[in-house]
Amino acid sequence: MIPLAVFIPILEEHGKIWQLDYHIWEMACRLLKSWKDDPVFGSYRISVNISVKDIYYLDLYEVFTHLVEEYKIDPGHLELEITETVFMDKPKEAILLIQRLKEYGFTIAIDDFGSGYSSLSFLKDIQADILKIDMEFLRKTEHQERSRIILRSIVALARELGMPTVVEGVETSQQVRDLAQIGCDIFQGFYYSRPVPVADFEERFPDGLARPWSEPVQAEK
Repeated sequence: MIPLAVFIPILEEHGKIWQLDYHIWEMACRLLKSWKDDPVFGSYRISVNISVKDIYYLDLYEVFTHLVEEYKIDPGHLELEITETVFMDKPKEAILLIQRLKEYGFTIAIDDFGSGYSSLSFLKDIQADILKIDMEFLRKTEHQERSRIILRSIVALARELGMPTVVEGVETSQQVRDLAQIGCDIFQGFYYSRPVPVADFEERFPDGLARPWSEPVQAEK
Protein backbone atom coordinates (compact mmCIF):
# COMPACT_ATOMS: atom_id res chain seq x y z
CA MET A 1 0.00 0.00 0.00
CA ILE A 2 1.37 3.40 -1.00
CA PRO A 3 0.05 6.28 1.16
CA LEU A 4 -1.87 9.05 -0.59
CA ALA A 5 0.58 11.63 0.72
CA VAL A 6 3.32 9.95 -1.31
CA PHE A 7 1.82 9.72 -4.79
CA ILE A 8 -0.80 12.49 -4.89
CA PRO A 9 1.79 15.33 -4.84
CA ILE A 10 3.69 13.62 -7.67
CA LEU A 11 0.58 13.38 -9.84
CA GLU A 12 -0.27 17.01 -9.08
CA GLU A 13 3.25 18.17 -9.90
CA HIS A 14 3.17 16.48 -13.31
CA GLY A 15 -0.37 17.48 -14.22
CA LYS A 16 -1.75 13.93 -14.03
CA ILE A 17 -4.04 14.18 -11.02
CA TRP A 18 -7.11 14.87 -13.16
CA GLN A 19 -6.77 11.46 -14.83
CA LEU A 20 -6.80 9.64 -11.48
CA ASP A 21 -9.66 11.81 -10.21
CA TYR A 22 -11.77 11.13 -13.29
CA HIS A 23 -11.20 7.39 -12.89
CA ILE A 24 -12.35 7.56 -9.24
CA TRP A 25 -15.40 9.66 -10.12
CA GLU A 26 -16.43 7.15 -12.75
CA MET A 27 -15.98 4.24 -10.32
CA ALA A 28 -18.20 6.06 -7.82
CA CYS A 29 -20.91 6.59 -10.44
CA ARG A 30 -20.72 2.95 -11.47
CA LEU A 31 -21.17 1.88 -7.83
CA LEU A 32 -24.11 4.24 -7.33
CA LYS A 33 -25.73 2.71 -10.39
CA SER A 34 -25.28 -0.81 -8.96
CA TRP A 35 -26.88 0.35 -5.68
CA LYS A 36 -29.71 2.23 -7.36
CA ASP A 37 -32.48 -0.28 -6.63
CA ASP A 38 -31.10 -1.62 -3.35
CA PRO A 39 -33.45 -0.99 -0.37
CA VAL A 40 -30.56 0.10 1.86
CA PHE A 41 -27.68 1.29 -0.29
CA GLY A 42 -29.96 2.90 -2.84
CA SER A 43 -30.33 5.93 -0.56
CA TYR A 44 -26.58 6.33 0.07
CA ARG A 45 -24.38 9.16 -1.16
CA ILE A 46 -20.78 8.68 -2.22
CA SER A 47 -18.34 11.52 -1.64
CA VAL A 48 -15.59 12.23 -4.15
CA ASN A 49 -12.83 14.79 -3.96
CA ILE A 50 -12.05 17.52 -6.45
CA SER A 51 -8.38 18.47 -6.60
CA VAL A 52 -7.38 22.10 -6.93
CA LYS A 53 -5.62 21.11 -10.17
CA ASP A 54 -8.77 19.62 -11.73
CA ILE A 55 -10.28 23.03 -12.33
CA TYR A 56 -7.32 23.90 -14.60
CA TYR A 57 -7.62 20.82 -16.82
CA LEU A 58 -11.32 19.96 -16.92
CA ASP A 59 -14.69 21.54 -17.47
CA LEU A 60 -15.97 20.09 -14.22
CA TYR A 61 -19.60 20.99 -14.84
CA GLU A 62 -19.51 19.16 -18.16
CA VAL A 63 -17.67 16.18 -16.67
CA PHE A 64 -20.02 15.58 -13.73
CA THR A 65 -23.25 16.18 -15.62
CA HIS A 66 -22.04 13.79 -18.33
CA LEU A 67 -21.20 11.09 -15.75
CA VAL A 68 -24.58 11.15 -14.00
CA GLU A 69 -26.39 11.12 -17.33
CA GLU A 70 -24.26 8.27 -18.66
CA TYR A 71 -24.84 6.12 -15.56
CA LYS A 72 -28.41 7.34 -15.01
CA ILE A 73 -27.97 8.18 -11.33
CA ASP A 74 -29.38 10.88 -9.07
CA PRO A 75 -26.83 13.75 -8.93
CA GLY A 76 -27.85 14.31 -5.31
CA HIS A 77 -26.23 10.97 -4.45
CA LEU A 78 -22.82 12.13 -5.71
CA GLU A 79 -21.33 14.42 -3.08
CA LEU A 80 -18.58 16.67 -4.44
CA GLU A 81 -15.95 17.66 -1.90
CA ILE A 82 -14.09 20.85 -2.75
CA THR A 83 -11.22 22.14 -0.61
CA GLU A 84 -10.66 25.74 0.46
CA THR A 85 -7.57 25.88 -1.75
CA VAL A 86 -9.74 25.87 -4.88
CA PHE A 87 -11.40 29.07 -3.72
CA MET A 88 -8.09 30.69 -2.87
CA ASP A 89 -6.63 29.99 -6.33
CA LYS A 90 -9.68 30.68 -8.52
CA PRO A 91 -12.41 32.13 -6.28
CA LYS A 92 -14.79 33.51 -8.93
CA GLU A 93 -14.62 30.39 -11.09
CA ALA A 94 -15.10 28.09 -8.08
CA ILE A 95 -18.11 29.99 -6.74
CA LEU A 96 -19.78 29.99 -10.17
CA LEU A 97 -19.01 26.28 -10.60
CA ILE A 98 -20.62 25.42 -7.24
CA GLN A 99 -23.69 27.44 -8.11
CA ARG A 100 -24.15 25.61 -11.42
CA LEU A 101 -23.52 22.16 -9.91
CA LYS A 102 -26.01 22.82 -7.08
CA GLU A 103 -28.64 23.99 -9.55
CA TYR A 104 -28.16 20.72 -11.42
CA GLY A 105 -28.76 18.77 -8.21
CA PHE A 106 -25.34 17.78 -6.87
CA THR A 107 -24.55 17.83 -3.15
CA ILE A 108 -21.60 20.13 -2.43
CA ALA A 109 -19.30 19.84 0.60
CA ILE A 110 -16.52 22.18 1.63
CA ASP A 111 -13.66 19.87 2.60
CA ASP A 112 -10.90 20.41 5.20
CA PHE A 113 -12.55 23.56 6.51
CA GLY A 114 -10.24 25.48 8.83
CA SER A 115 -6.99 24.33 7.22
CA GLY A 116 -6.64 27.39 4.97
CA TYR A 117 -6.57 31.13 5.49
CA SER A 118 -9.73 32.43 3.84
CA SER A 119 -12.39 30.34 5.59
CA LEU A 120 -14.67 33.03 6.99
CA SER A 121 -14.23 35.50 4.12
CA PHE A 122 -15.42 33.13 1.41
CA LEU A 123 -17.99 31.21 3.42
CA LYS A 124 -20.53 34.02 3.00
CA ASP A 125 -20.35 33.68 -0.82
CA ILE A 126 -20.41 29.90 -1.14
CA GLN A 127 -23.77 28.16 -1.17
CA ALA A 128 -22.45 24.73 -0.19
CA ASP A 129 -24.58 22.03 1.47
CA ILE A 130 -22.14 20.49 3.97
CA LEU A 131 -19.16 21.72 5.98
CA LYS A 132 -16.39 19.17 6.60
CA ILE A 133 -14.14 20.26 9.45
CA ASP A 134 -10.44 19.50 9.23
CA MET A 135 -9.09 16.75 11.49
CA GLU A 136 -6.39 19.07 12.86
CA PHE A 137 -8.90 20.28 15.44
CA LEU A 138 -8.91 16.79 17.00
CA ARG A 139 -5.16 16.34 17.22
CA LYS A 140 -3.55 16.55 20.64
CA THR A 141 -2.03 19.95 21.27
CA GLU A 142 -0.88 22.04 24.19
CA HIS A 143 -3.76 24.39 23.28
CA GLN A 144 -6.48 21.73 23.50
CA GLU A 145 -9.09 23.98 25.10
CA ARG A 146 -8.54 26.74 22.53
CA SER A 147 -8.96 24.18 19.76
CA ARG A 148 -12.22 22.98 21.33
CA ILE A 149 -13.55 26.55 21.55
CA ILE A 150 -12.80 27.17 17.87
CA LEU A 151 -14.39 23.86 16.87
CA ARG A 152 -17.52 24.63 18.88
CA SER A 153 -17.74 28.05 17.23
CA ILE A 154 -17.44 26.59 13.73
CA VAL A 155 -20.20 24.08 14.45
CA ALA A 156 -22.46 26.85 15.78
CA LEU A 157 -21.71 29.01 12.73
CA ALA A 158 -22.50 26.17 10.34
CA ARG A 159 -25.78 25.51 12.16
CA GLU A 160 -26.76 29.17 11.75
CA LEU A 161 -26.01 28.89 8.02
CA GLY A 162 -28.09 25.73 7.75
CA MET A 163 -25.09 23.53 6.91
CA PRO A 164 -24.66 20.07 8.52
CA THR A 165 -21.14 19.46 9.84
CA VAL A 166 -18.87 16.48 9.28
CA VAL A 167 -15.82 16.17 11.54
CA GLU A 168 -12.91 14.25 10.04
CA GLY A 169 -10.36 12.13 11.89
CA VAL A 170 -12.62 10.71 14.63
CA GLU A 171 -10.83 7.77 16.24
CA THR A 172 -12.08 7.33 19.82
CA SER A 173 -15.36 7.00 21.70
CA GLN A 174 -14.37 10.02 23.81
CA GLN A 175 -14.10 12.14 20.67
CA VAL A 176 -17.55 10.94 19.59
CA ARG A 177 -19.04 11.94 22.94
CA ASP A 178 -17.32 15.33 22.96
CA LEU A 179 -18.33 16.13 19.38
CA ALA A 180 -21.92 15.06 19.96
CA GLN A 181 -22.03 17.31 23.02
CA ILE A 182 -21.09 20.42 21.00
CA GLY A 183 -23.61 19.59 18.28
CA CYS A 184 -21.63 17.98 15.45
CA ASP A 185 -23.87 16.13 13.01
CA ILE A 186 -21.69 13.46 11.35
CA PHE A 187 -18.42 11.81 12.38
CA GLN A 188 -15.90 10.37 9.94
CA GLY A 189 -12.86 8.35 10.89
CA PHE A 190 -11.20 5.12 11.94
CA TYR A 191 -13.50 4.82 14.98
CA TYR A 192 -16.14 3.51 12.57
CA SER A 193 -13.99 1.96 9.86
CA ARG A 194 -10.68 2.02 8.12
CA PRO A 195 -10.75 2.01 4.32
CA VAL A 196 -12.26 -1.25 3.08
CA PRO A 197 -13.21 -2.77 -0.29
CA VAL A 198 -16.81 -2.25 -1.43
CA ALA A 199 -17.76 -5.89 -0.81
CA ASP A 200 -16.54 -5.65 2.80
CA PHE A 201 -18.43 -2.39 3.28
CA GLU A 202 -21.66 -3.95 2.04
CA GLU A 203 -21.16 -6.89 4.40
CA ARG A 204 -20.36 -4.75 7.44
CA PHE A 205 -23.31 -2.41 6.99
CA PRO A 206 -26.16 -4.52 5.59
CA ASP A 207 -28.74 -2.54 7.56
CA GLY A 208 -27.24 0.85 6.84
CA LEU A 209 -26.17 1.42 10.46
CA ALA A 210 -22.65 2.58 11.28
CA ARG A 211 -21.02 0.91 14.28
CA PRO A 212 -17.59 1.27 15.89
CA TRP A 213 -14.84 -0.73 14.24
CA SER A 214 -14.62 -2.99 17.31
CA GLU A 215 -18.25 -4.08 16.94
CA PRO A 216 -18.45 -6.39 13.91
CA VAL A 217 -21.69 -6.90 12.04
CA GLN A 218 -22.76 -10.37 10.94
CA ALA A 219 -24.42 -10.04 7.56
CA GLU A 220 -27.28 -12.37 6.72
CA LYS A 221 -26.36 -14.83 4.01
